Amino acid sequence: MMALDLSTDRPWWKEPMVWLIAGLPATAVIAGFTTYFIAAHEPDSLVRAEYRKEGFALVEKTTAADTLAAELGLFARMTADNGRLEVTLKGRLSTTPERVALTIIHPTRESRDIALVLARSGGGSYGANLPDVGNGKRILVLEAEDRAWRITGQWMAPFSGMTELAAVETNHSTHP
Repeated sequence: MMALDLSTDRPWWKEPMVWLIAGLPATAVIAGFTTYFIAAHEPDSLVRAEYRKEGFALVEKTTAADTLAAELGLFARMTADNGRLEVTLKGRLSTTPERVALTIIHPTRESRDIALVLARSGGGSYGANLPDVGNGKRILVLEAEDRAWRITGQWMAPFSGMTELAAVETNHSTHP
């Protein structure tokens, strides 16, 4: 019978267990550096120091703007065609404003938000040139220049077709 020779002299780098034992921690280190690189080069927007004070005031003001828009029955139809944005505002406004502000909000990147001022073109219609906003979902906020009321909606970019913006029903309760 022939005896097995178990004393093979192989270099360490040819041993699979060495690569398994060293590979897992090395992978974790590489993943850590990659995560740091992404976080350092694309940081989130910073929160201001007065956030708590301003936040409460902003929530109250926003709630008041939403409530007023709902009371006035405001809604808008928005269309985009060939780089031109048209908004038709309907509701029980005593006077139609000369201009309205439209904010096109990117859900995750504040630097990609776009603020437009739309001028009245007659009969409750407003228009402006639509800049390139990229692709993906956008949140739309249409409000009076004095921010007395606001209506909101969503649109998928690149914009085409029509969407409606309406007043958000506010919930004055802290309970769900």
